[in-house]
Amino acid sequence: MAIDTGIGISIAQTSATQQAPLGQTVLKPAGTNGEGEQVWIYVQALEALVVGNVVVRDASGAPAVATTLTVKKSLTSMPAEAVVGVAQHAIALNYYGWVLQKGQGQVLTDGTNTIAGASGIVPGTTSAGTAQTAGAAENVLGYALENSAVSTLAKVVLDCPSR
Repeated sequence: MAIDTGIGISIAQTSATQQAPLGQTVLKPAGTNGEGEQVWIYVQALEALVVGNVVVRDASGAPAVATTLTVKKSLTSMPAEAVVGVAQHAIALNYYGWVLQKGQGQVLTDGTNTIAGASGIVPGTTSAGTAQTAGAAENVLGYALENSAVSTLAKVVLDCPSR
């Protein structure tokens, strides 16, 4: 069953043409699946994304800080404060779609670093668009609900700081 955003667009829908304002957020109320509320944000992917990719605003053009919600995979060792969301479905190059900002979802584990359950998570240090267990003093983009091996999907609760 498709998740209805209330504006006629499924959260799983991707499109070559823009269907909503970039940066629009949608609250998906808690259902009977025990996952709680989720907040999704509408973006344009400037590179192909797979399930679990951590994304940040694209700042490759001028000015240095992007003012629209065009996103790319997070760079390695990027601060958690830059993270906009995490892809919960594939989004093709230059396509538009929704990424999860807050709530229970999945994140792709870094290529050489694991995620420990009940710990904070940050962008990965060796693979772009991934996450790993945070150090004790690091700000986090969410919390792991389970242990996860390298290069796998981990269940997490996200609270991505960037808007």
